[in-house]
Amino acid sequence: MSRPLTEQKVLRKLDIEDFRHLTKDKVITMASMLDRMDPEVAKKALEQFPEFSNTVKEMLNGYKDTLDKGIESNRESVQSYYDSCKSIIEVLQKQLEDENLSFEERKYIIDKMFEISKMMDEKDSENKKFIATMAVVGAAAVGIVTAVLASALGGNTKIETNDINKMT
Repeated sequence: MSRPLTEQKVLRKLDIEDFRHLTKDKVITMASMLDRMDPEVAKKALEQFPEFSNTVKEMLNGYKDTLDKGIESNRESVQSYYDSCKSIIEVLQKQLEDENLSFEERKYIIDKMFEISKMMDEKDSENKKFIATMAVVGAAAVGIVTAVLASALGGNTKIETNDINKMT
């Protein structure tokens, strides 16, 4: 295990004179180093930058907004896809009303309708995977920030099986 980062090393890496000069742009860099800092250095840094937690919160809110926009865009795209598929199925259903169609033609149309239905089902599965991935990414971002802050400040981030059993 490497030695914890000293205050001088952290300030050098951030290219600032002291932690009061920490800007929002450098918060991410500092947050990524928190777990490698001596706990006292991390506390000192956070004390001198009282807006750290608000800045991290703002960044997480911005990230959440980005995720929300991505999910909304995905929802619109998927809905457009479903609408197109439904429209095609309606056209095919109208064609089935033609009494002059042969058995083979009817079978072909029904097969196409079934094929489109399967495509819609695949799109639904794909969409659910996308949403699950977005949720995992969002939870991971929050978890990482929380764990890094807690470990830098000397908190116990180890979750034991007993703790989980107590919750259930």
